[in-house]
Amino acid sequence: MLICGFAIWKGDRWTRFVAMVYLAGWIATPFAQIRDPLSPEWRVMAIDAVVMVLLVWASLKARRLWSVLAAACQMMAVASHLVSIIDLRIYMVTLVVGLTLISYGVLVALLVATLSTVRARRRSHERPDDPRS
Repeated sequence: MLICGFAIWKGDRWTRFVAMVYLAGWIATPFAQIRDPLSPEWRVMAIDAVVMVLLVWASLKARRLWSVLAAACQMMAVASHLVSIIDLRIYMVTLVVGLTLISYGVLVALLVATLSTVRARRRSHERPDDPRS
């Protein structure tokens, strides 16, 4: 949540968009969860799928490497949901741990993008006067 807040505060347009989408999905997920450990999480998968579509769209529009990484990690999260629905022998704890680890990829991509934006802004403000003028 801190990385998303930092990205919303200091990031560029696409970093803020991805952070807001990811944060909205993170907030909506507890409301969609089913408390039965043997039942597939259809609603959570739907939320993750919507987030995935928005991250892929942002990646196509932003055309930056970090956005590709974020979208790819979200695709892996949706694929994990699908695998757990297809093969019911997978324990929900395994799925949750896998989704948690995959989410770090999105967060690392957001952090790198935000730090890159902050660095680029600092460099543009610290440029010395042009000697040709």
